[in-house]
Amino acid sequence: MQVVLTRPNGLHLLTKATLQQLFEDDALKIFAEGLLLNALAEVTPDDRTALTLADSLHSAGPPQIKALLTALLVLDAEVNAVIDDEMRVFPLPGFLSYHASLPPDKFPLNSMRLPPLNPDGHYLFKVLAEGHYLAARFDLHPGLKVAGHVRLAVAGPTRLPQRLKIAEHRLDRQKLDDALIAAAIAAENKELLVPLTRVEQVGLFELLKRV
Repeated sequence: MQVVLTRPNGLHLLTKATLQQLFEDDALKIFAEGLLLNALAEVTPDDRTALTLADSLHSAGPPQIKALLTALLVLDAEVNAVIDDEMRVFPLPGFLSYHASLPPDKFPLNSMRLPPLNPDGHYLFKVLAEGHYLAARFDLHPGLKVAGHVRLAVAGPTRLPQRLKIAEHRLDRQKLDDALIAAAIAAENKELLVPLTRVEQVGLFELLKRV
């Protein structure tokens, strides 16, 4: 069974596919420099075999599923679900906010779309400590060194996977340097209901500084 379909508007992942099937798929091995495979590697082989992508989207799995969701957030993933016999499209952040109201037995999931990637993209994933995950995605102009399409996400044992949109906005269309990165993280931290831990702040800074 082909679990990943390559189309002009991106990759389409079947939600009934197991995580192990996705882990072994050739297209995902190279998509976004293997970002999703790095995240899936955090899930044990037994859990990858037992869980489908649909299970993971409904958080019906071990805490390590947060690694996958964190990576998917920075790829602008969209979820296709059947509601009232019609196909509806949910951006992943919205789906994760409302999935409790969309039980899979009544609102089955069909597929997930990962939009096409831009040239000169960078895709980063980091495990800070057990249960703490960071992911970043941005394009970098090869001449001007200006970042674009910045996406950042974080998850932890007591934090659901979430985008860091204020920091993204501060970094977008800018040349990345230490001062700018630190200011963007500080601005994000002021607005979060649950502030970033010191470990998360340092980890995010070091992740972005690598590029």
